[in-house]
Amino acid sequence: MSVKKGAEIAPAKGKLGVLLVGLGAVSTTFIAGVEAIKEGLAEPIGSLTQMGAIRLGKRTDNRVPRIKKFVPLAGLNDLVFGAWDIFPDSAYEAAMHAGVLEKDLLTKLKKPLQKVKPMKAVFDQTYVKRLSGTNVKQGKNKFELAKQLIDEIAEFKRKNKCDRLVMIWAASTEIFMKPHTVHRNLQTFEQAMRENHKAIAPSMIYAYAALQAGVPFANGAPNLTVDIPALMDLANKKGVAVCGKDFKTGQTLM
Repeated sequence: MSVKKGAEIAPAKGKLGVLLVGLGAVSTTFIAGVEAIKEGLAEPIGSLTQMGAIRLGKRTDNRVPRIKKFVPLAGLNDLVFGAWDIFPDSAYEAAMHAGVLEKDLLTKLKKPLQKVKPMKAVFDQTYVKRLSGTNVKQGKNKFELAKQLIDEIAEFKRKNKCDRLVMIWAASTEIFMKPHTVHRNLQTFEQAMRENHKAIAPSMIYAYAALQAGVPFANGAPNLTVDIPALMDLANKKGVAVCGKDFKTGQTLM
C-alpha cells in the first residue's frame, strides 16, 4: 500500500468490528488472545501491532517507536468480534473443541467467548470436500446469499455500534480454482452469481458482500477469491482495501 507524502491518516476512533469467516481454531485463538490481554491474563507476545517496533531514519538515530504509537491503529479494547460458521457452537465451545489453548484459560474467558455466536454460513461442500455442517444459509442463488451477508454486515455494525468493520477469511482452504471468463468484470460476475455458476466460490461471495458494504477484506487462505478482475475492480471502485494470500503453509502473506 502506498500513501501520498503528507497524506493525513485519520485516527482510529470508535469501535472496530472484526467479522471472521470461520469460527475454528484460528479465529477462536485470535479472539481468546485478545480477550485474555484485555483481562490482564496475558501479554500480546508475537503481536506485530502491539509489540512490534519500526525504525525511523538511520540506525544511529535510534528512533524505534512501537508501531501502534506511530500508526493510528484501533486499541484492543475497541475490537468487537462477529463470525459465520457451518457449526452453531459459540467461540467458547469452538475453542474448547479446537484444543489449542489451555482449558483453564478458556474457563476464565467463558463469558466474553460465549457472546460470540456464529451467523449461518455461506457454504457448499463442492469447494471444501471434507467438511459438512448444519448452520448454513439457504437462498435461491449465490447473488441472494450475498445480499443476506450484506444485510447481516449492516445489522452487526448497527447492533454493536461499530464505526468501521473489517472482514477476515479464516475458514478452510477451498479447492484449487483457475480464473474463469465470468470473473472478467462485475457485470459477468454478478450474472454468474444469479446463475449459480460453479466458478463463484463461497469465499468470493463473502468478498463481494464485504466490498459492496465498503468493508476491507483480508484473505487468510490461498484461495483465488479476490485475485480476479471483477473483485479487484470493485475494490478500487469502492476505495476499499483487500489483502492476504495465506496465514500459514510456510508463508504469511498478509
